[in-house]
Amino acid sequence: MKSGQKKSTYECKGFADDLLTAFAINTSTDIAHMHPERFCECCHLSMRRIICARAEKVHHKCTLTPFEWEEHRNEGCKVCEHFRVIAKGGNSRKLTVGRGRQPGLTPNMVAAHLWNIAPPPVFSREPYPPLSSQNNTTVLEELKCVVCANVLSQPLELPCGKLACTSCIVERVTASATVCPCCLLDGGLVSTEIRPASNLIQLLLKDVLVQCVVCHRDVKAGYYEDHECTQSLTPGEEREAAGLLKRAISTSPDQATVQLATGGTPMIFMKLTKARHPTTAACSRTVKTRCSEMHTARSVISGGEPSALLESEVLTLNDEEKKSLLEKAGITNVSISPAEVLAIKTGLTIPWNRLRILRRRIVGSNLKGEMALFSFPSTSGGEELRVAALVYIPDVVLKVVDLLEENQRTGRLTWHDGVIPASEIWLKLGGDKGGGSFKMNFQIVNVAAPNSVHNTCVFCCFEADDTVTNLRIALDRYKDQVAHLQGMQWRQYTIKLFMCGDYEFITRMYGLSGASGLPPGLHITLGIFTKLYGLLEDECHALDLELALLSSEEAHSSFDTYSQELQMLRSLQSDLKQAEEAYAVLQQMTTYVSLVIGENDPVTADFFVQCEEKKKYLGKLEAEVAKSKAIVEKGFSKKEGPFVKALDDALQSIGVHRQQYFGGAFVGNHVHQALKECNIQKLCRSLCETAKNKLPHRSTQAEHRTEILVKAFSMFARCHNIYDHNFIDETQAHALEEAVGEFMTFFRESFPQATVPIKMHLLEDHAVPWAKSFHVGFGLLGEQGAESIHAKFTRLSLSYTAITDKVQHLLCIVKEHLISISPQVVAAIPPPKKKNKIIILSVLTSSTSKPLHVRLQSS
Repeated sequence: MKSGQKKSTYECKGFADDLLTAFAINTSTDIAHMHPERFCECCHLSMRRIICARAEKVHHKCTLTPFEWEEHRNEGCKVCEHFRVIAKGGNSRKLTVGRGRQPGLTPNMVAAHLWNIAPPPVFSREPYPPLSSQNNTTVLEELKCVVCANVLSQPLELPCGKLACTSCIVERVTASATVCPCCLLDGGLVSTEIRPASNLIQLLLKDVLVQCVVCHRDVKAGYYEDHECTQSLTPGEEREAAGLLKRAISTSPDQATVQLATGGTPMIFMKLTKARHPTTAACSRTVKTRCSEMHTARSVISGGEPSALLESEVLTLNDEEKKSLLEKAGITNVSISPAEVLAIKTGLTIPWNRLRILRRRIVGSNLKGEMALFSFPSTSGGEELRVAALVYIPDVVLKVVDLLEENQRTGRLTWHDGVIPASEIWLKLGGDKGGGSFKMNFQIVNVAAPNSVHNTCVFCCFEADDTVTNLRIALDRYKDQVAHLQGMQWRQYTIKLFMCGDYEFITRMYGLSGASGLPPGLHITLGIFTKLYGLLEDECHALDLELALLSSEEAHSSFDTYSQELQMLRSLQSDLKQAEEAYAVLQQMTTYVSLVIGENDPVTADFFVQCEEKKKYLGKLEAEVAKSKAIVEKGFSKKEGPFVKALDDALQSIGVHRQQYFGGAFVGNHVHQALKECNIQKLCRSLCETAKNKLPHRSTQAEHRTEILVKAFSMFARCHNIYDHNFIDETQAHALEEAVGEFMTFFRESFPQATVPIKMHLLEDHAVPWAKSFHVGFGLLGEQGAESIHAKFTRLSLSYTAITDKVQHLLCIVKEHLISISPQVVAAIPPPKKKNKIIILSVLTSSTSKPLHVRLQSS
């Protein structure tokens, strides 16, 4: 302190404890000629504030390390002795040596004094490392030397309070310069007030970031000497290190790890084989070796607890990685989501009254059920009204939107590679009667399997026939909703509606009278194939009858007479069928009129009169058919003749089976199999092959008819292969038009007596315009899903046989169905596993006459 400041200063000895508490400065070891004896008012106020603040926070502990003023390192310092003499009142000697005078203070003495009191250097390496660009520029300005303008090195505090490097001050003193470079005070560089920089300055210098000249990393100056350089080894050093490690590992007990002393914690080196291929492409032996090495590494790192470390590694994985790991381990269901719970419930068919919690989660909880009046055929031959169970979803628009949102969330929506326009969502409305109930449904076409059962949503179901009257009773509530759906916007897409179903259902929905689609009532391919197969079967049956006439004494006198009787019977049966259809339509209209305008109205009475007349006409036709049938029954039925049996055998050999109901109709998938060229040859060739054995004189005629039938089947198969694709471009549409024209022309020329069924009419007049308009095949918008839903409802019905209430019984079935089609539930159901095929080969060995059976199993 300067002499003028003594009145406002405090003696350090009187505040030794407070200075140690506040600033961590220990004054008990102060040296009088080096350390200040007093401190100023500003420091005193700061000290009091710090002590008071710490007193308020009792839990606070001082973490500062006490700073000890460094003692003088040279006891015989001439400079210190010089100033002690001055302090006692003696005369000071000049800095230079004069003639006749005793030696005084020399520059070398002052320099030695300054080096003795200077703090130790931060760096011992040369050169001085460059500063990092990440430093705080404001702090760096405060830590620069006033002489060289570089960062301080062994800083000294000048009498004026500025900081300078010890080397810079020594250089000036050595040059006999005693003027302070900052305040220009004469003798300022030869003063007892030059002291080492404060503790704070030295701490800040240790926190300055410098760049290592070896590894070029940013390091704090205080840790520069001890930081680990990551400079890569030279090739020679690598070879030397590798040789040493190999020798150490080869002499270790396990020949895999080696422990080296480092002066502190030992360093462990482990031998790991470099992978040439990823683990997924490596063989099982290599994978096993890698697992063994990883187990050894975990044992070393975990301190002998590899299992605990492996458990910690698994816990650090995210959910997707954990799920993938569990699936590969064969553990597919660890946690059960609500969708998976619903999927389990659907598979187990547990009654809803036992699962009240899950019942609240059902999609489409607005399902309603009631007993409603429907039209039924009466025992007397007319129509009567009876109550039957009806279950329906009141808001079908909301249900459509819900399923679209679920499919969007689960990523199931697709546009079939451009078949459906990118701005449209296609929706199919359809219905079908089967299993004792009618089911009205919709299907979203923008999914991978639009015709599957899982994509068929039944929104109205009633246990009655699908007559015009019953359809109006059940579906009138959806008239406005369907109109709203057509062209409705969902997100950025426009919904487009299509109608699907058998021809009979379509005509009733559109209000067309006179047209009718009879069983099997399926899509075009099935109907036309059934027609062609019927012609083939008739050819076989005609030859069976001729064979029967030649071998039976009780047969008719001539084949022509029998054919005439058979033709008359077919004509009568056709008339009877048309009359029955007309009578059924008249009955439905009578029932509907009586419901709308009443039974006492004259119009209703006229309908009843027409019904009675039509009924009498039916009775007359039935009597004539029965009489003609009795005459024809003396011959053989189709199934009994050898030609038809041979055809049936050929059908079985290609894996095609006929249903036991609907007059032996075919299944759609079987038809696709039967329309292959090799299978067409096998079916049709059975006719001529049987004729060669049974009726040799007819073999030429049979060969001719076989060629005609093969050509007819092949021409239709060509049409089928074109319109069965999902996408039909202009070229394919033109090819379809040409193929359909050739097929229909050949059919009329080859079978002039055969009728053209409705399905052929659809193929000839409507298939090509459809393909040109929508560019979509018939399979994409077919009715397969509506047909397959009947079997599912039948299975569900068996699970709820204990429920006697008809409405509740049907409600449980429809609820179960709605859950099973939820996209979330469908995604939670695991795919079926493929069964292993068992192949048994019989090999006849040379050593024994018995065959050797070899059982082969393939996945």
